[in-house]
Amino acid sequence: MHDALCLEIRHHQALGERLYRLDLAASDGATLPPAAPGAHLALTLPNGMTRHYSLLDGADDGIYRIAVLHERDSRGGSAWLAEHAMPGTRLTASGPHDRFPLDESAAHHCLVGAGIGITPLVAMARRLHALGASRELHYLVRHRRQALFAAALAPLFPPGKLHLHISSEHGRTRLDTLVNTPRASTRVYACGPASLLDELECLAADWPAGCLRLERFHNDTVPSDAPQDSCEVILEASGRRFTLAPGQSLIDALEAHGVAPPRLCCEGVCGTCATPLLDGEVEHLDAVQSSAEKALNDLIYPCVSRPRGPRLVLDL
Repeated sequence: MHDALCLEIRHHQALGERLYRLDLAASDGATLPPAAPGAHLALTLPNGMTRHYSLLDGADDGIYRIAVLHERDSRGGSAWLAEHAMPGTRLTASGPHDRFPLDESAAHHCLVGAGIGITPLVAMARRLHALGASRELHYLVRHRRQALFAAALAPLFPPGKLHLHISSEHGRTRLDTLVNTPRASTRVYACGPASLLDELECLAADWPAGCLRLERFHNDTVPSDAPQDSCEVILEASGRRFTLAPGQSLIDALEAHGVAPPRLCCEGVCGTCATPLLDGEVEHLDAVQSSAEKALNDLIYPCVSRPRGPRLVLDL
């Protein structure tokens, strides 16, 4: 579990259409923990919301930089930062969380970013450029004016290796023509809308295992309509057991028995509450694991996932 960080906004800049950059420093002037390419912060806002934002670089100069898109359908996170945050505003954060790691041993790296999903790939691109690694980027936007990071990214790729896909000019990009079946030594990293990531995950079913890495910040998983019956929950490590009532949240029940893992987003996105699963059928409702990882049935995110059988055994 990461210690809480007390951060202060040092700079708040409008980059373009509803997009803002925030520079964050430790409020007491302390050195910030380093951030790996692809890492993100979990910011707790004064309105009580916790939201996750990718870091644009590694804080080598003592500053965390994030980009915030003021979405029209915002539930309050990006809207608050865009409308109310200003230099001097203090925020609590945890992280940096590195759940979208760059595999520097790969022979080739293919980055796919759509809209605001480009942000974790900016830090990855900088690192790959520094390493001189084989790399390419597909940057997908609806309108040309939304490709606000294109100019900064262009020097980080060899000629012909940064591909800008603008749907209003060229139509929707077919991912099966954009990303060919990769070799086992290639890594494909993608961040963007759920529809893009879901389509890539379907394509990756025929790829070598481990090629695709996704970053999701929203959970669009829809629970089944099947009724949830009571379930006996056995905690192997502590020797405890209890009955989970129909409709009861698993993580709430674990907390009531004093054995819950730490939680943060409560939406199945951040991965904080990951719990080893030893036995039992589960309806996996998180957005952290891929379909293949869910099929392994060896990890559960109890903030959203739920048992689908009479017995569940956890390593707690």
